[in-house]
Amino acid sequence: MAPIRRSITRGFTLIELLVVIAIIGVLIALLLPAVQSAREAARRAQCTNNLKQLALAMMNYESSNGSFPMGDSYVLGNAASGGGWIRQNFGPFVGMSQYYEQGNLYNTLNTSVMIYLAENSTTNGIGIATLWCPSDSASEFQLAPGVYDEGSDNTGWDGALIPMRYSSYAGNSGVLYYHAPRLGGNPGLYGRNTGIFQHAGRPPGRSSSEPTGKVIRLADIRDGTSNTIVMGDVNYGKLADGLTALGESPYGSKWWTSGLIGDTTYAAIFPPNFFRTMADALTLDPYFPENQPQSNFGATANSFHPGGANFAFCDGSVRFVKDTINSWNPFLIDYIDRGVAYNNDGPLPPHGVYQALHTRASGEVVSADQY
Repeated sequence: MAPIRRSITRGFTLIELLVVIAIIGVLIALLLPAVQSAREAARRAQCTNNLKQLALAMMNYESSNGSFPMGDSYVLGNAASGGGWIRQNFGPFVGMSQYYEQGNLYNTLNTSVMIYLAENSTTNGIGIATLWCPSDSASEFQLAPGVYDEGSDNTGWDGALIPMRYSSYAGNSGVLYYHAPRLGGNPGLYGRNTGIFQHAGRPPGRSSSEPTGKVIRLADIRDGTSNTIVMGDVNYGKLADGLTALGESPYGSKWWTSGLIGDTTYAAIFPPNFFRTMADALTLDPYFPENQPQSNFGATANSFHPGGANFAFCDGSVRFVKDTINSWNPFLIDYIDRGVAYNNDGPLPPHGVYQALHTRASGEVVSADQY
């Protein structure tokens, strides 16, 4: 009987195994950036879709109401409330919420009180996916009631603790951080701050004089709807990271319901992603009017998309604007005292392309290949 032969399987040598591992490592290193780029492209596409929905909602709001929503809001109080003009602080996303399929949420709104009061805790605490850029994951974070002591930055004026949710987007308030004066006051540079969402002013909670900030109609966009930005990326996550790095609370800004400049409206005084970190904004000394240094950061368009940010235009289109877009020199703006007030009679520097896209009726001619 012939002997049975057993086959001998030869394994990898140590050197061969190391070579295989090295090859696999190289392949992973080559594929990982491509996978990350594909994921970011998907996130940017979703961000673009969000802005398209919001721009369409804005147009439907204008068609139904004859104007765009206010950047901030006031009502005339009755005798029971002490009279005078009462600041509500509703931002543009609140008024238009029923136009991006949030009609039930809009019905929770109590318009007889400020947005920050406990009566509006339901409205403040609802998260809306349309307002969240997928690359800005921090915007989905919710403040839980009871986390902070009474009087901290997530309380209403009545001292009640309320949950707040955030927005990755904000509306175009113009080229300056500028609040409308009270009736009879010096309009100053306000007339040249021709954005889409006018800010109603910055008086006390009650004032006897009417704010001069008015709503804007589609007919007021004389530069053309395809040449005028209506809103864009102003991500919460970058501000939160910057404040956390400074040891400050990251929770008190960019609430989706708030009409404050830097929350749901922004200015084009600085180009997109001008400040890479909060530390960059703090080196701006002295800071610009009406703002703390961190507000210069928070009220400037920014995103986690490499190289620029997404912006919706008044014609409903969404375009990616590069960080390198031509922009004016903000340090040439004339001030009475930087950090206190603009010089109402002083000149502004010539608009760059970025500023021209944020004005509705300044007469600039902008070519599509300039951004």
